[in-house]
Amino acid sequence: MQESKSISISILYRKSAGKPISDIDQRKFDAWYNESEDHRLYYKRFCVQQEKIMARDCSVVDVKRRLMEVKFKKCAKHQLNWWKWSGVAAAVLILFFVGRIYWAENDVCSPVVAATEPGRAAVTLRLGQGEQIVLDSAWVARTISQDCVAMHIGAGLLEYSQDSVATGGLVYNQLEVPPSGEYVVVLSDGTKVYLNSASSLYYPTVFPAGERKVKLSGEAYFVVAKGERPFIVDTPLEEVKVFGTEFNVMAYEDEEELQTTLVEGSVGVLMKGKMSLGFQKIVPGEQFLLNRKTGVTEIVSVDVFPYVAWKDGLFVSQNDDLKTILRRVARWFDVEIFYQNPALKQKRFFGIMKRQTRLQEVLDVIAEAGKVHFDVNGRVVLVRD
Repeated sequence: MQESKSISISILYRKSAGKPISDIDQRKFDAWYNESEDHRLYYKRFCVQQEKIMARDCSVVDVKRRLMEVKFKKCAKHQLNWWKWSGVAAAVLILFFVGRIYWAENDVCSPVVAATEPGRAAVTLRLGQGEQIVLDSAWVARTISQDCVAMHIGAGLLEYSQDSVATGGLVYNQLEVPPSGEYVVVLSDGTKVYLNSASSLYYPTVFPAGERKVKLSGEAYFVVAKGERPFIVDTPLEEVKVFGTEFNVMAYEDEEELQTTLVEGSVGVLMKGKMSLGFQKIVPGEQFLLNRKTGVTEIVSVDVFPYVAWKDGLFVSQNDDLKTILRRVARWFDVEIFYQNPALKQKRFFGIMKRQTRLQEVLDVIAEAGKVHFDVNGRVVLVRD
C-alpha cells in the first residue's frame, strides 16, 4: 500500500495512541492525512484496530476459557462476532503486507495455543568468583553483597549500589539473557541497560576512575548516566563511546550489519579494524552501520522508533523483509526457522506487533498478511508457500 510508505510508522503509532508528537511530525501527519481519502481511511482503520487490541487483556487462562465456550457452542457463527477481532488480532496493533492492508480474522473452530511463553526465560548472573545465580520466575527479590558492593536482584531488574567504592582490583559480573528472555540492569554509575533476548553484558561491579567500559554481545538499549568519564560499549567489531546519552546497539552474530542507533545526545563509533579513522560521530536520528563481511560503514538518517521499540514490548517492521522479521521472532521465541522456498525471505512487511503474545498468533498474522504458511514442530518452524 503506497500510502504506508509515505509516512513514518512511529508518527501513526504515537498519533493514534494519543502520545505527544513534535510540531514537525504533526505537520507531516496533517499533510499526509489531508492528501487523500485513502489516507484518511487508512488512518481510521489503524486507530480502530489499535483500540480493539489495547482494550483486550487476554491471558492464557482467558484463551482456554473462551476456547471451551467455542467448543460448547459448536462454533455457531452468529454467536461469535465478538471473537472476530480476538485470537490472532490480539497479537497485532496493525500489520500490512506491502501492497495491501491485512485485517486479522481467525477461525476459532481450530485454534492453536502455543506453549512458548516469551520474555520468561531464566537469566543467568555470573559473579566475579565464578558463582552463578539463576534468575527465574521462582527468584525472590533480595539485596546481597559481593566484594563490599551491594546489589539488589529482582526477577526482572538488577541494580548495583551507586555509592559503592572499589576496595581492590576490579570485579566483573556477566548477565546472560537467553532466547525468549529480557532483563534490565542499573550499573554502579546509574546507567540503565535494557538487554534483549540472546544477549549478554560483561561489566565491572564498580567502574574505575578512567573510563566506564562494558562488553556487549547481542542487543541492548543504553540510557547512560552523565559524567566526565566516557562510557564505552565494546563489541567484537567496534566500540561506541559516549558521555551521557540514549542509544541502541545491535551486534548479533547472525546479523549482516551491526547497528548503532542514536536517540539522544552524541556518540562516536570506532571500528576495531580501522583504528586510524578514529571515532566517527553520529547525531540523534542517525544510525551507524557496519557490514560484518565487507567492513563497509555507512551513516544514515532513520526513524529511531522501529529500532528501539523492542524495549517497550513491540515488534516493529518498516518495510523489512521476512528473513529479518523471522530472525527477531526466532530469538524471542527460541525457535529455529527453515525455508522451503528461499524466495519467501524477500517478502516485505509494514506494521507493529506485540512481543508479549504467543508464537502461533504471530505466525498466523504473518501467514495471512504475506500469503505464506508455517508448520510448527516443537522448536522448528518451516516457512512454505
